[in-house]
Amino acid sequence: MQFSLILGVVALIFVVATVLVLAEDRRAARRAARRRQVRLADLGEVDPLAARKLKLDG
Repeated sequence: MQFSLILGVVALIFVVATVLVLAEDRRAARRAARRRQVRLADLGEVDPLAARKLKLDG
């Protein structure tokens, strides 16, 4: 009983840690993308990745 309870708590800690790491990675990626957009805008450049974001009809 105690062993399964300990394993459950350890598994829960791993799941929470994984979720936190994934959330931080996404936030970091968004911040990096935003910095890149601002840097390109300051240079008067168009975002070279913007074409990938377009959704075409048909």
